[in-house]
Amino acid sequence: MLLRTLVLRRRFFQSFAALSNSSNLPALHPTFDIEKIQDLPFNDKISLSWKQLIPYKVKLNKEETPVLFLHGLFGSKLSFNKVGRLFSEVTKVPTFAVDLRNHGESPHVLPFSYTQMAQDVFHFIKERKWDKCILVGHSMGAKVAMLVSLLYPDLVSKLVVIDNTPHSMPLDPHYRSDVLGMCEVEVHPELYKKGSNGRRVTEVKPISKFLSRYEKSPLVRSLLMSNLLLTHKDIANPHVKNRLKEVFRIPVMNFWKHDIIKTVESWPDLPPDFEKFTHPTLAMYGNQSPFVKPEYFPVFEEYFTDLKFREFNCGHWISHDLPGEFVNELVKFIAPPWERGEKHEKVIRRPKKKPRPPRPGRYPPGLDLE
Repeated sequence: MLLRTLVLRRRFFQSFAALSNSSNLPALHPTFDIEKIQDLPFNDKISLSWKQLIPYKVKLNKEETPVLFLHGLFGSKLSFNKVGRLFSEVTKVPTFAVDLRNHGESPHVLPFSYTQMAQDVFHFIKERKWDKCILVGHSMGAKVAMLVSLLYPDLVSKLVVIDNTPHSMPLDPHYRSDVLGMCEVEVHPELYKKGSNGRRVTEVKPISKFLSRYEKSPLVRSLLMSNLLLTHKDIANPHVKNRLKEVFRIPVMNFWKHDIIKTVESWPDLPPDFEKFTHPTLAMYGNQSPFVKPEYFPVFEEYFTDLKFREFNCGHWISHDLPGEFVNELVKFIAPPWERGEKHEKVIRRPKKKPRPPRPGRYPPGLDLE
């Protein structure tokens, strides 16, 4: 067991070392004094901001086990808004998403660790008085979902892991570059803040142009900029401490000071007597992503017994790149028709009135509605 772990760890580092050497990034030298960054308050029990992803004109089955989406680094409860609503529309299953601590509209507090985030999700489930739920986590949220399943297995009936591995692994250097780029924006708010007149209080185009020095991918850059405090409603959030200086809704300065990337790279040590998660588990991964590869599969088997893998022909952002295929796999794994009690003849019977075809763009390519 120890030898296999060491071999896998070596493979992780070799794989990401290749990425590190190929990265064309600016030198990470901040222009600000780290020691002057004020620490966040400490709070080990918070209430997470949440949202139900309710589809339009569809009556949900409230008796179904709820599904809870957990986003990745720099994401929020809106990260799964489109695919979450679509999944709920197809299955009639109540679907929710939360902002993990220091993200979205949840409190900005220390500590920031996987164990603490798992406890936050545990408290959220208890606050909702759910007997069980189904967890779907992407990237950082995937590690949180796995940890919740291992620490509180009685609360999780099924688990979906999206493109991450239950193991410590170094991330590509561009993640630290992203954090630094956002910090450099935040230390010069006078360049990007607008007056109080108008709908927006923050300039978008200059920030995008500046961040392009640190992050070349338009997709990732749009993810970073989804955290901008754009409107008066945004800056009215109680977690915004300084409306004149803060540009982002996430505490980017503390992310840099406490090296959030090191936290995200990590995987906590579990108690020696922990038990494997025995409920159904689906691990989705992109074959163009470095986070999950077939040679890493044995790591999953150390924690999960009822395990399936699903490969997608894309990179890390599966739900964005292939939303139709993504929702298909969720439906088949979480709520297939035979589990929802649907009868075949009810599905195939001829309707009394010819249904109107869905408008173009209503559903993403690859979604199987049959």
